[in-house]
Amino acid sequence: MSEKTFLIDVEKCTGCKLCIIACKDEHVENAYAPWTKPQPGTGHFWVDIKEMERGHTPRVKVNYLALMCQHCANAPCITACPEGAIKTRDDGLVWIDPAACTGCGKCQPACPYDVIYMNAEANIAQKCTGCAHRVDEGAAPRCVEVCPHDAIEFHDGGAPAQGGDIAVLHPEYNAEPRVLWKGLPKPWIAGTIVDAASDEVAEGVTVTAVDQTDNTQASMTTDAFGDFWIKGLASGRTYRVEARKDGYKAFTQVVTTDGDQDLGTIELGKA
Repeated sequence: MSEKTFLIDVEKCTGCKLCIIACKDEHVENAYAPWTKPQPGTGHFWVDIKEMERGHTPRVKVNYLALMCQHCANAPCITACPEGAIKTRDDGLVWIDPAACTGCGKCQPACPYDVIYMNAEANIAQKCTGCAHRVDEGAAPRCVEVCPHDAIEFHDGGAPAQGGDIAVLHPEYNAEPRVLWKGLPKPWIAGTIVDAASDEVAEGVTVTAVDQTDNTQASMTTDAFGDFWIKGLASGRTYRVEARKDGYKAFTQVVTTDGDQDLGTIELGKA
């Protein structure tokens, strides 16, 4: 059986939350033996939209992450379960066997993605099953089916390889997720450049961020408002930011991308 993989495109997700509603509609009051018992009407979000607000006025961007079980190949929840109730199907989907789960709750803190919920009434742990019951019938998971922007894809083998814009969420967890992400937010360096003499915005200034680790560069020119916004930079790196335009003195500043960096207003003096 080929391995199942999710691909979530962050740039396509608008935070509409239809995936949450569809998941509720599919699982609340509905049992799908042997994969799961009914999801409670409240308190559980087997898929949830996590809002990430980045930067500050006037440079703000909001991203939405459709977060679910990552169906990890090296799942910490499986190791933590003393009853062996958390299992991996032949197709890679990770599920919690409701017949074997005792509700001890040890899996919940073990999950680094915080996507396991306790069902107090049934005394079991629950989470996204990848809609295993639908997959077995040849259908896509409900969140995939309902997304109006095709932000969530479900691959039956042949998933895109990691690299470039494709990555896993928090690779440092070493959980080897089967959920891949496209366009995960990366740090930016932004600011506004003005002519120091006239106090007017400076359009067409070339701003370059040079990675001090490997000397790679990313650059752009300021727009009609004097703004620049260099996106997609590596996290935790030191960059030398240079602003240059004929007739002006060069500006240089060293910044570290331990988060999004807004350099504010930069004044360029005449050469």
